Amino acid sequence: MTSHTLATLEANAEREAVPQAPLPLDTATQKSRAEVSTSLTSIGELRKLARHSSHYLVSLVVSLAVGFISFPIFTRVFSVADYGLIDFASKILLLGTAASKMGLQNAALRFYDHKEFQSRQDERQRYYATMFFGTLLSAGVVTLLFAGGIRFAPAKLIDTPLATILLIGSSLILLRSMESVLLAFLRIEERTKTYAIVTVAMRAGTVAAVCLMMSVIGRSARTYFLGAIAVELVAVLVMSFMLAGRRLLNLSQFNLNFFRVTLVFGLPLIINEIAFIVLDAGDRVLVRHYLGAVALGHYSVAYGLSHYVNELLIMPLNLAMVPIYMRLWTSQGKESTTRFLTVSLDLFLLAATGLFAVTLVASRDALVLLASAKYQSAAYLIPILVAGFLIYTTQVFLSAGLMIHKKTKTMAALMIWSAAVNLILNWFLLPRLGLVAAALATVLSFALCVFLLWRATAPLLPLKIDLVAVLKYLAAATIACAGTYWLDSGIPFLNALIKAVAAVTLYGLMLYLLDARVRRQAANSVRWLRGRLNHPVPAEVSIAGD
Repeated sequence: MTSHTLATLEANAEREAVPQAPLPLDTATQKSRAEVSTSLTSIGELRKLARHSSHYLVSLVVSLAVGFISFPIFTRVFSVADYGLIDFASKILLLGTAASKMGLQNAALRFYDHKEFQSRQDERQRYYATMFFGTLLSAGVVTLLFAGGIRFAPAKLIDTPLATILLIGSSLILLRSMESVLLAFLRIEERTKTYAIVTVAMRAGTVAAVCLMMSVIGRSARTYFLGAIAVELVAVLVMSFMLAGRRLLNLSQFNLNFFRVTLVFGLPLIINEIAFIVLDAGDRVLVRHYLGAVALGHYSVAYGLSHYVNELLIMPLNLAMVPIYMRLWTSQGKESTTRFLTVSLDLFLLAATGLFAVTLVASRDALVLLASAKYQSAAYLIPILVAGFLIYTTQVFLSAGLMIHKKTKTMAALMIWSAAVNLILNWFLLPRLGLVAAALATVLSFALCVFLLWRATAPLLPLKIDLVAVLKYLAAATIACAGTYWLDSGIPFLNALIKAVAAVTLYGLMLYLLDARVRRQAANSVRWLRGRLNHPVPAEVSIAGD
């Protein structure tokens, strides 16, 4: 949120709190009070977004910490070729998972009616039973078809090592499809703490299971997938029993008509999700074809580390954003939803620019530290890939209008165009430029996707971008990079830490100097903190939530 916007909202709220003598409510007064009410709602929803995002962020930070522990272990334990095989097989299984979900995890978000389900238990049971058993049915069918296709596929199409891994991992298609709808239930109920606990437990459990199995059956790609299967099976069973304990999984409540409605909504999102997977991971096929298994291993490590960086922003935002803007749309309407998304997008751009500056100065040392020196030749790819990820993350905001208006076919079509461009760029550039072509194609295709989404959603839910503010963010990031890039202690860990802290500090300082809104917000924050210290909120009126 820009500081000017927050200051305006808080000023309006303070004026409303001052007692006034009764006056006739003319049209202007009614309009003013309506605006104040909207401002108060916006503040409340942004605070809720911050609280829920913080739960997601804590779980993500813990999960990333587990990842940062496992990342150097797996990159050292597995050969470069095996690591590339694990990543490649995971992307293929992701395609099967996307098809098996039928977009039902998104339908679970869209068709949840909080107000009606509070008053009508039968409708609540119908919703949960239909979404759960419908996903189980679709995922089971696709899993069997996938496994059969791999089993009888010709060796020229899928070589034996890859086919073996895919057959072992095929059960993950069913498990991850069920996970997606079960976690969607937690999201739409805004049970963010429970969601955080489950996701962290799954991540940590997978690492522990893989390490345990390596000591039993050896170091291979097969070990990784067996460990993942064991942990995700337990997670699905536990979450299913939790629902059953609430009497929400009654098979007799499965409603075929409602299931058809959710499929109509969700089926275009299958295309959308598969197109995104191709957009995100289609380059792996061409890298393996043109440059070989070792180059794929280097690219997978650089891509994976870049993905970790991006997850710090996109996951908390994406998980918390959809339920909030959907509720805002149904309860407050277009104006409040547009204001909320516009302010949130500005906040994201500020944070994303700073994160890119940190990545640019610290990525090489971080890669050596986490993945070992054998991958350092791929360090130059990380800033390029992170830039692409951050550009793509803006679709969380820009696609909101399409999601609200159920324009899933439009979303799917735009994603297909972007994925096709990604494949064409890789096909044309990889033989000529080498591995950097895959990173450049990622940035260009992500940028195209975001541009197309922005054009499509503008008539439905127009979001404003403050270009002057964005230029200030970029100027501050440039100065931060120039001032910290040459710091060198000779030790990768210290280099990464010192450069990251210095870049963040310098970025914040430059924003303070360049942007009056940031200075105002800093002053407002200081006043708010002083007020809280002088007048603490009593414990009995504090709000806690899951």
